[in-house]
Amino acid sequence: MSRKLKEIRENLEHLTKQMSCFQFKQCSPYKRSDTMERRETGPFVDESKVFGRDEDVEKIVEMLLSGSGPQVPVIPIVGIGGMGKTTLAQLVYNDPRVRRHFELEMWVSVNDNFNPKRIINQMLGYITKSSHDSLQIGVLQSQLRQSLRGKRYVLVLDDVWNHDQDEWDKLINPLKGTSDGSKIILTARSEAVAAITSASPPYRLEALSKDDCWNLFKQLAFSEGKEDEFQSLLPIGEQIVDKCKGVPLVAKTLGSLLRLKRQETEWSNVQKSELWSDNGGENRILTILRLSYNHLPSHLKPCFAYCSVFPKNYEINKEKLIHQWVAQGLIDDQESFLHMEDIGNEYFNNLLMMSFFQGIRKSDDDEVMTKFTMHDLIHDLAKSVAGKEFMTLGHDNVRSNLIEIPYLTDGFSKIRHASVVSNPSSCLIPKALCKAKKLRTLNLLSPREDSEQVLPAVVSTFKHLRVLNLSGYDTKRLHRSIGGLIYLRYLDLSYTLIETMPATICDLCNLQTLNLSNCSELRELPRGTARLIRLRHLHIDNCAKLYYMPPSIGNLCQLRTLPVFIVGCKIEDDITELLRLSNLQGKLKIRHLERVSSVYGEHIMSWMSLRNFYSLELLWGNVDEGKSASNTSSRQSPRGNPLADLEVFNYLKPNHYIRKLSIKGYSGETFPDWMNMSGLENLTQVNLINCENCESLPTLGKLPVLKILNIQGMHSIINIGVEFSGEGDRSFSSLKELTLRDFPELKTWSIVDSAEAFICLDKLIITECPLLRSMPWFPRLQYLELQKCNQLIVRSASALNTLSTLVIDFFQDLFFLPKKLLQNNSRLKSLKIGCCEKLETLPHGLKSLTSLENLEIVECPSLICLPEEGMEGLCSLRSFSIENCAGLTSLPMGMKHLTALDNLTIMSCSNLVHLPDNFHCLVELRSVTIINCEKLTSLPEGMQHLKKLQILELRMCPKLTELPNWVEHLVSLRSLAISQCPNIRSLPEGLGRLSALQHLSIRDCPDLEHHYERGKGEGWEKISHVPYTYVESSALQQRQHIASTSQNP
Repeated sequence: MSRKLKEIRENLEHLTKQMSCFQFKQCSPYKRSDTMERRETGPFVDESKVFGRDEDVEKIVEMLLSGSGPQVPVIPIVGIGGMGKTTLAQLVYNDPRVRRHFELEMWVSVNDNFNPKRIINQMLGYITKSSHDSLQIGVLQSQLRQSLRGKRYVLVLDDVWNHDQDEWDKLINPLKGTSDGSKIILTARSEAVAAITSASPPYRLEALSKDDCWNLFKQLAFSEGKEDEFQSLLPIGEQIVDKCKGVPLVAKTLGSLLRLKRQETEWSNVQKSELWSDNGGENRILTILRLSYNHLPSHLKPCFAYCSVFPKNYEINKEKLIHQWVAQGLIDDQESFLHMEDIGNEYFNNLLMMSFFQGIRKSDDDEVMTKFTMHDLIHDLAKSVAGKEFMTLGHDNVRSNLIEIPYLTDGFSKIRHASVVSNPSSCLIPKALCKAKKLRTLNLLSPREDSEQVLPAVVSTFKHLRVLNLSGYDTKRLHRSIGGLIYLRYLDLSYTLIETMPATICDLCNLQTLNLSNCSELRELPRGTARLIRLRHLHIDNCAKLYYMPPSIGNLCQLRTLPVFIVGCKIEDDITELLRLSNLQGKLKIRHLERVSSVYGEHIMSWMSLRNFYSLELLWGNVDEGKSASNTSSRQSPRGNPLADLEVFNYLKPNHYIRKLSIKGYSGETFPDWMNMSGLENLTQVNLINCENCESLPTLGKLPVLKILNIQGMHSIINIGVEFSGEGDRSFSSLKELTLRDFPELKTWSIVDSAEAFICLDKLIITECPLLRSMPWFPRLQYLELQKCNQLIVRSASALNTLSTLVIDFFQDLFFLPKKLLQNNSRLKSLKIGCCEKLETLPHGLKSLTSLENLEIVECPSLICLPEEGMEGLCSLRSFSIENCAGLTSLPMGMKHLTALDNLTIMSCSNLVHLPDNFHCLVELRSVTIINCEKLTSLPEGMQHLKKLQILELRMCPKLTELPNWVEHLVSLRSLAISQCPNIRSLPEGLGRLSALQHLSIRDCPDLEHHYERGKGEGWEKISHVPYTYVESSALQQRQHIASTSQNP
């Protein structure tokens, strides 16, 4: 026995020497978990990195711009994975011709979860800019139909897998009868998907030509224009490209793989690999992609394999993934002076450079990409190399608790990393998974109402967890059993409703990351939080009800992430605790700075100078984190001691790494000197909010890369002058967006007379500045919004000549618009005039607006008429809306010149008696909406010649007595809605001849409701041919909706 032990020892020593010789690195077993959101493809693409798709783009664009029949045509783009279907759709979506042709563009990433409700909700998001998650699908369908009426739109449905005709119909039916000329682009791998969505043959995306594939490969394999420096590699590269068979994903992946390899043998090994001889199709592509994995450095392989635990089609947060790599021991920092997170960032960037990830979303704070996804085939590759230790349990394989799946249940004991996507009818944690006693990662990805008891079950079953993700779970309390997970290193409780944390959480002595962000009900952290001595990341941002920090938080000497620090009134939670945290970086918000004593000034200044923050927010007073920064209506009166506040503020200078700086609630009269000096050369965004005592603004004009400046609630500033822009030329040389809001005493705003000032300013918003009479001239301003200001500032805006969008809102004493304002801005595309109570007329300068596409006039009760001679120049106008203009009695005959008009809305014009008879000139008109015009007695006969009219809505017009017989001549009419028009007693006899009519709605018209009652009324047969017919009173519909809601809570 001793001899055998000696041999084993000698073998181990020999292996140890070999490890040292080959520089192998010790790596802990790996596992995976992350906080994930749904993965989405986006509509934007870097066209410079696309080759060989010009002809495809031309063909698809031609299909989009061609005419269409009564149905919304679907153009399916079909091809194998990695062929570039999404990229082609992106190129088409962003083509200028498409942008000009369609009034609305929508992009929805569908993936294998074809959920009509989710898709419709996302489409409504493009239109209403808000979410409608709580509504039932029937209500959403109705809203979508109404929202799209009269709008020519293009919808892209990317990566569709659905084969269910019924599910497809739920999505497509509301789109029928909305607008002629609208189109849908769909990308899919399966022609079966294309078959159920379109009667037309799909557009089959073919492989790239050899030249285009070579160009794509070269761009990634060599630095730009440097391929000629590596002549010996070019022939091998061409042979590799030959074997790519024109598949862009393969060329892209291999080009990225070889970018850092410059030896002929390295390229030859790839070219001669036996993997090229594998079977065709996607299996062959997957086999080829394995080449990239095989060439990864050993330390990156487990990091990549770890990503297989993410379900397909989910977003991956870069920071969270890196923190999980750290928690799983996949980051080796033994031979580096860098922190583990910095090494993890390098790991991630290396995988990104080799095309294993795709960036899809940037952060709100910065222009840095933070959300990524993996192409389906890359995800398949990760699964294939990860082995049996990784498992994602989705809807399909969660059924029956997995007991009926022997090939899964037999191997469950080997699983170390799992994600569970459950549904309400299944167990939260499948019983078969309970066999995985050594589970180290658990992601529970489907928030449920019955999740209160999930934690005790997790703790009692999976005692070796290192990563636990409960983000979004519907629970108000965290069970005290959490303290039993003594190996836990990563805990995500973000977006939960927990109010307090159990003291046992402080027993998690190995915890590195605790994510409590967006826990809106969280009131306090455990008093023993300081015992978590290994904690590196404590996320408590957007926890509005959290009022103080736990005692002795400064003991957390390894803490690197703390987005919010709340200065307390007691010694145990004062500013000195923050100053003990010497490793903080990233972003920091300090609340209640009025509680800080200047006694600590020197220590604060020293500490700030050593911290590498890219975002810093300094807050005085009870600033509500739940409020938007733009909401100054909830401000409070200046508090505290202005001199003391200034003294403390002087010590808070960040170092030069800072990119975003926000100051809120500061009560001092001046800003500190450091804001007027150099040293902040990397600032890109500055927010100054509710600094109500400040009498002047800091000198920000010389910040070389400042792009966004937002200043609000400055109640003591009377003048803005050279102190703001600074001496000399080129002030605000990079600024793109500027907002001045709530300056009640501001009278003048002047800048150095220089053509180099504000040379990049694109967007300007001035609101609630009642004494400001003028503003400077801006050479390239595109967007101007003026609200609640002195009417004279509108005249000063006449000097501008580059505007494309102009909004004039809430001017109580504005009688007219300056003629020059419109004449000098002939390239204006959108004009909105709203809430101008005394505005009596619009200038004849309207005729100068030959590029105007959208005109909106809202709540101008004194507006008597529109200029007869001002309309002839509006040859590009597509949308015209007049709302709440009680003074209007008629519309001008000059409307005949609006030959491009597509959409006309007239709403709440109570004295409007008639419409002009020359409607027949509006040859492009597709949608007419007339609402709450109580004196309107008839529709103009010229409307009968509108051959393209698709949508006609009449609502709350009590003096309309009939729908004219000539309605039968509206051959393109697809939607007719009549509501609250009690004196319309019948529909035209010729309605049955409108073959395009898809939608007919009658509501709150008693005679019509009785005559055309479904299946019973005398006139029902005349309208029964219309596919979607609604005849009912709104009161009845409301009762039905309440009943339906009570049955389906």
